[in-house]
Amino acid sequence: MMIPVQYRDGTYDRVKDLYLEQLISANKVDVFWRTSGPVVVGRDPIRGKHNSSLHHGVERRTRPPYSS
Repeated sequence: MMIPVQYRDGTYDRVKDLYLEQLISANKVDVFWRTSGPVVVGRDPIRGKHNSSLHHGVERRTRPPYSS
């Protein structure tokens, strides 16, 4: 699948989805478009390895199970 992106220099392109995370991690992309609309890198939530440091809430996935 091809994803529309806007690079940091203001140019536009379409990239394969498998390269998008690499471009974001390399700080080369400012905006990309999902079907729901534009996503601004650094402002909007993004899935993937590159944003693990952006989560500031409680990490619920590592909590021990509730005991009865």
